[in-house]
Amino acid sequence: MDQTNYDYIIAGAGAAGLSLLCYLLAEENLAQKNILLIDQDLKQTNDRTWCFWQAQEGPFEACVKSQWDKLMFHSPDFSAQVDIGPYKYKMLTSIAFYEHCFQLIEQHPNVVFKQDQIVSIHPDGSVVGAKNNYKAAYVFNSAFRNPAQSTHTHLLLQHFRGYFIETDQPSFDVEKPVLMDFRVEQENDCRFVYVLPTSPCQALVEYTGFSPDTLEPAQYDQALDKYIQTYLGLNEYRITHVESGVIPMTNAAFPVGEGAIVHIGTAGGATKASTGYTFSFIQKQCQAIATKLALGQLPVSANRFKLDRFAVYDRIFLRVLTERKRPSWLVFNDLFKHLPAGLILRFLAEETNVFEEFRLTNVMDKPTFISAALREAMA
Repeated sequence: MDQTNYDYIIAGAGAAGLSLLCYLLAEENLAQKNILLIDQDLKQTNDRTWCFWQAQEGPFEACVKSQWDKLMFHSPDFSAQVDIGPYKYKMLTSIAFYEHCFQLIEQHPNVVFKQDQIVSIHPDGSVVGAKNNYKAAYVFNSAFRNPAQSTHTHLLLQHFRGYFIETDQPSFDVEKPVLMDFRVEQENDCRFVYVLPTSPCQALVEYTGFSPDTLEPAQYDQALDKYIQTYLGLNEYRITHVESGVIPMTNAAFPVGEGAIVHIGTAGGATKASTGYTFSFIQKQCQAIATKLALGQLPVSANRFKLDRFAVYDRIFLRVLTERKRPSWLVFNDLFKHLPAGLILRFLAEETNVFEEFRLTNVMDKPTFISAALREAMA
């Protein structure tokens, strides 16, 4: 096979790969670099939905399907509509994101997309594909592999299944999206539902769990059907689309890369260990990489863009969720019942200062978290 040389190769056209491409093209002295994007899929279907919060407009604003500045929180103990200012909670469909990014590619003849299956990636910057071989100064890889676990690490899975549903009559209040509803059966796990209405007759209803194992498909369906009937009061509706997924929640060390290989996205540690939130951290990671390259520096890899103290918080929170000494819904209930929602989201986005973090820890159940912190320190 022939080998074609590029400045950068982006292996994978998912959220991380396409986000990085957009940030590279936004840098004036990188926009003319020869860039290859490789994926075996043409990215022409709406295969997932990303939800995140931002305090300002981002580079993918045109892809946002809906956004809200107030959210509902429900638990067996407490229900309220909370103001998340200065943030807006945004819902972005993958098909809109893919179309936006590929339109950008069409405007840059120096960017090439190859539909190919990646067989292997090597530290010298060479990529072996099923159809051809390629090489670059840097290869940005988003293909996920589970990091090595040890007795000092925790691993949970954020697993979910969502229905996009339609009704003939107005059934949803578009001003009251539900961020978390813990009134569902917990089964000694952390389980909740979120509801994002995009019109009075359309909504995404998603059932999510944090646990060591996923459920059988029928269990998700039964839980969704029960929730829709019990809490949305709907007996008749159409399911127009179904999405499912699994995201690792772990404090295990992700590889930073080797030689010319730079790992990005979940593969590069961009998933927040204690919650599974990923899309916003991908943006921070990819922007940091592009900024470093534009300055002529080595690209940032793995979770080098994160602050160490948040890694400590994640480890403690993961231990609390794993040990189940306090019901998980109560952990979130303590936060939303006693603190401004904007502060909670700022903390989950790793944007708080130590004084704000003290305020957060002060409302948490102290015996649970102090005990978990001590055990974590001795692990």
